[in-house]
Amino acid sequence: MSNELKNLNEATRRLMKGVRLIDTSNEVIYKLSQKISEIASEVEEYSYSGVIAQGSLKNDKNPIERGDQNPSEFFPYSPAVGPFNPIAPPLKVEVINEAEYKEIRAFGKLDGVYVGPPDLVQGGVIALLFDDIMGSVLVVNNCGAMTGTLEVRYEKPTPIGKELLWTGKIEKIEGRKIYVSADLWEGENRTAIATGIFVKVDLLS
Repeated sequence: MSNELKNLNEATRRLMKGVRLIDTSNEVIYKLSQKISEIASEVEEYSYSGVIAQGSLKNDKNPIERGDQNPSEFFPYSPAVGPFNPIAPPLKVEVINEAEYKEIRAFGKLDGVYVGPPDLVQGGVIALLFDDIMGSVLVVNNCGAMTGTLEVRYEKPTPIGKELLWTGKIEKIEGRKIYVSADLWEGENRTAIATGIFVKVDLLS
């Protein structure tokens, strides 16, 4: 089902972008809404209604069985890096194993769905992506933890439609607290920086 589900999500992302940017008559919009509504009703017939999670649709994946999986594979339903979640931007995630702790790099573009000020990424979207990418840092280092604090500093506007780079790493671990940092780059310009304290949780470790 994986490839088919990825294709379905890619098509849904295209639909979301198209709807966000649509510019035509009310008559055409009405006809399109009828078609989309029919498809939505059909999809809803197959919807799972139990407990849901980022790691698996039915929350049936053991959170400690991470192995060497890429975060986008371990969290396929993530709203930030999940290929099975249509609101997640199509980011490419890489694991860097060159230091004491593994680090994360994520590449990709954000389109008009994520716009705030004209042609710029909405600040809350940046915070969401930071939180999930920093969480991905924990995953690849086999640290089960939840966000305690997240601080984002916006240094420059982040443009829509440009290639972006997120980097994330563990700064230090003190008892149950894990200190994580992340940067967002557009070319040579750092547009935002985030720091967070994540707290180890027995259920996730």
